[in-house]
Amino acid sequence: MITITEDIISSIQDFKNKLQQYKEGKLENMKSFSSIMGVYKERLNDTYMVRPRIAGGVTTLKQLKAISNIAKKCEVVKIRFTTRQDIQFHSVKLEYLDIIIDELAKAGLITRGAGGDGIRNITCSPLSGVSKDDVFDVTPYMNEVTNYMMKDPANLKLPRKYKIAFSNSEEDTANATITDIGFIAKIVEGKRGFEVYGGGGLGGSAMVALKLEDFIEDTEALYYVQAMKQVFEREGDRTNRQKARLRFVVQRLGEEGFIKMFRSELNKLKTEQDLKLNVESKEEVIQNNKEDNKLQCKKEYENIIYPQKQLGYYSLYVHPQNGDISINDFDKVLNYITNLNYETSIRLTMNQGFFVRDLKENDIEGLIETTSTFSSTFNIYNSVICVGPKVCKFGINNSQGLFHNIIEAFKDTPIDIQGALPRILISGCHNSCAQPQKGLIGFLGKKKRTDSGLVPVYSISFNGKVGPGVAKFGEVYGEIPTKKIVKFLLALAQLKVNSGYINFIEFIENKEAGVRTLVSKYSSIESFSENPDLYSDF
Repeated sequence: MITITEDIISSIQDFKNKLQQYKEGKLENMKSFSSIMGVYKERLNDTYMVRPRIAGGVTTLKQLKAISNIAKKCEVVKIRFTTRQDIQFHSVKLEYLDIIIDELAKAGLITRGAGGDGIRNITCSPLSGVSKDDVFDVTPYMNEVTNYMMKDPANLKLPRKYKIAFSNSEEDTANATITDIGFIAKIVEGKRGFEVYGGGGLGGSAMVALKLEDFIEDTEALYYVQAMKQVFEREGDRTNRQKARLRFVVQRLGEEGFIKMFRSELNKLKTEQDLKLNVESKEEVIQNNKEDNKLQCKKEYENIIYPQKQLGYYSLYVHPQNGDISINDFDKVLNYITNLNYETSIRLTMNQGFFVRDLKENDIEGLIETTSTFSSTFNIYNSVICVGPKVCKFGINNSQGLFHNIIEAFKDTPIDIQGALPRILISGCHNSCAQPQKGLIGFLGKKKRTDSGLVPVYSISFNGKVGPGVAKFGEVYGEIPTKKIVKFLLALAQLKVNSGYINFIEFIENKEAGVRTLVSKYSSIESFSENPDLYSDF
């Protein structure tokens, strides 16, 4: 949890003062003071997005109830789960901005640093502390680093975003291997520590992170975060925002030069400051849950039910379609959890969803039923979609419209077709908010110029991965016009079913020629007179 300091309280009051000046016409532009407070003007309407900072996705039932009450008070009909473990209010009227900021602070939530050029929300594996592959719980380290980095106002005035991640295992569910600085839990000779990565990131000129250390002791993590921040603060491009991320420093200096500069900064820092972490490790007695239960035996639940390492407890994944959930449906979930006679925990994910953790087996199916109208057991319906150009000023293609057409096409198909494909990651522009490069299937939107005019298309990539030693971006197979993607995906699903392969990675690797042929078939762009529909978006 973020500690709300006097400085944070002061920044909230400063925001409210400037907001009042803007309302009175004394300030012409809000962005200069609003983005660093997680407030952005939406593209098509005279409304705003507000993003509270949910450190590591760690939240409480009390906080989520507060978010629901704030939404109702401020006439917000739905909220959105993000790909960085945050929650967003959308379509907020100007008159409610100061109320939302105040009410969030009362609930122990802040928006400071949730946008703008600074330390973004530090990510943490959502099942840290409970997953069967948990090396150790990295949550306390995320909390310590968050509170340290939020103390210095200079950390909100960087060349651009600075992203930090803590993963609890090699599965890397926090994206440590594709971010600015990332830590993966590791134990060597009985000592807790981390494998360290740095200099990666998505968006333009996306780059997998460099391996900086095979192992450091857990007490050393903050030195690495601070040293990397100082390199970025000094070397990041403050004149060209298109090249202002840390990965461009890597490109400019070269990998060896970058690592040499980083190590020099790190060694200097260790002589000047004491930044050793002192995280108390809880030696938890775990009875490994190796027994099958009736829910694990149901194939339709394999994507959403996760047995915990604590015997008799489970985590349930809930994924509102598009990442959006109405306040009414949100309340259904909160009420169900409230009525349990024991304590659960809640973690937001990197995939626009959330886990309800520490559930007992008898209560899981009841929660599945409660969420069944907006959360699916099939991966394709749990795809990750950027917010799209109706809200985002950088948006190019209507990713939301594409996804709506995908789910409409698949919902009436046989069960084997609906279950054939993995989660799809769809970004409508190069900013990669849906993280398509890491997906088993990723779509990245753009416009393609032809003799007949511009055509909205998506480049399609396959078999992206994260994790130590395996991190790679998906290979781009081609570009498909937006209006042909639904038919392409239906054909791809049928091809996989016919192949007999269950695992999608094995399917792509063994049927690569057939997949490439399919991409080529749907990549054709007819002239406007032959197919005018291709020249418009959804």
